Amino acid sequence: MRLLLIEDDASLAKALKEVLEKEGYHVSLALDGRRGYELALCEEFDLIVLDLLLPSMGGEEVLKSLRESGVKTPVLTLTVVSDLFKKVDLFALGADDYLTKPFHLEELLARVRAIIRRSSGSTSDIMELGEVRIEMNKKRVLVNGQEVPLTATEYTVLEYLCLNRGRYVSREEIIERCLSYRYEPESNTVEVFISRIRKKLGIKDFIKSSRGFGYRVG
Repeated sequence: MRLLLIEDDASLAKALKEVLEKEGYHVSLALDGRRGYELALCEEFDLIVLDLLLPSMGGEEVLKSLRESGVKTPVLTLTVVSDLFKKVDLFALGADDYLTKPFHLEELLARVRAIIRRSSGSTSDIMELGEVRIEMNKKRVLVNGQEVPLTATEYTVLEYLCLNRGRYVSREEIIERCLSYRYEPESNTVEVFISRIRKKLGIKDFIKSSRGFGYRVG
């Protein structure tokens, strides 16, 4: 999952980036509003974490401009304002949720997971797909009640396929959303990860493939 973090406090931004990446997210960082706005326009993300007090372009302006430009990426706003009417204004501008500073990191992670779930049409931390159970809050996969030891990247790929169940996901999309451009599109890296996941799950045709279309669950 690709996240865009727009936060001008360099030390806080670094800490948040490290925490999110430790959870398996691939994080792009912008230290001012203008840069964050430009990144959100030209790249695809699963979620934007947006501070409101930003130099060069305020967070509210960034949010309003993104929505006016047709960018539908979910946005979690970070604000020091606790006023109810201000928060209502944020939702009116197109925010999906907000966190009031200071906040606990666990709460941030919970909000991030919840927004990504909702944007994919899921309402629970748990996905049940036949014999497979995915506990997204714990990043744990079970087959018939037995935990399957996946690496962090294997889990990220499987979770993404399951969140997008019912449609084919291309190799390029998997590289962009799950591997964060660490691998060349021409390499067989995606095939290697899919092969490992299939072997560990041990379920025939749980992950289907179609030449020219990609991979699909369900």
